[in-house]
Amino acid sequence: MAGNPVVQGSDEPAEKAGMRNAWGNIAVAYDEMFGARMTHLTGRGLDLLAPEPHWDGLDVACGPGMTTWALAERLPEGRTLGVDFAEPMIARAQERFSNPRLSFAVDDAERLSQPTAAFGAVTCSFGLMYCYDARSALQHMARVVVPGGRLMVLVWGRASQVWWSPVIELIETRAEYYASVCPMMFFYGLPGVLGRMVTEADLAITYDETIDEQMAFPSIDEAVDTGILGGPLAGLYTNRLDAQHQHDVRQLLTEHVSGQAETHGGEVLLPAEIRIVVAEKTPT
Repeated sequence: MAGNPVVQGSDEPAEKAGMRNAWGNIAVAYDEMFGARMTHLTGRGLDLLAPEPHWDGLDVACGPGMTTWALAERLPEGRTLGVDFAEPMIARAQERFSNPRLSFAVDDAERLSQPTAAFGAVTCSFGLMYCYDARSALQHMARVVVPGGRLMVLVWGRASQVWWSPVIELIETRAEYYASVCPMMFFYGLPGVLGRMVTEADLAITYDETIDEQMAFPSIDEAVDTGILGGPLAGLYTNRLDAQHQHDVRQLLTEHVSGQAETHGGEVLLPAEIRIVVAEKTPT
């Protein structure tokens, strides 16, 4: 079921290789800082996907494997594969999750090596935004879905409603490095955008909605640490910013987060708007 692993070619942009390395370097940090706080978000998407128990599943851009594991639990009669382009993420997932029906492999969302019409359920949770060719990624995801099967794609919503969004500009402007995927980070969450792209991949939309969610933290400081050190710009922050710039980033993000925070039961709750699209491949 894993297919042939993708071999990175000389035609790959250096920036994409850099993004892969950036994700690889934070495999543990992302898992520990973001992972558990996002399971309720991906859980909403899986509820809407409503996969059949006997289907095989594929989780694209699986990271450290949280969504893959949750998908596998909903496919007790099938097999589930998680793929990611960063080897350390796959290693982290393999370390964390063990199940005879669950496996992980290195593969690139934009040129999946998986067989055509091989999976009843295909998911991509918080991964599409980091693709350099999102349309190619969606076309490949649609290709590997069996007729009658379903795809679930989950992305962040509007930047103003995602608590950590300022961290991109705060770090990139001071590091004087701009990743081409970052301006698109919240584009796919705008009304109508993701649904249109999925439709262009010849899938029929069954659910398309923005949902207001929150992420919980024990303190503002921990949220700020997560926003800065739990994402792929952590390397820029650590290696390209001097002490003064690091202080400025932290102070400005703290001010932003403090302005958005709600408190409940001793926790700090921050806005995490998401957009979920579920689509079906119509049987021919």
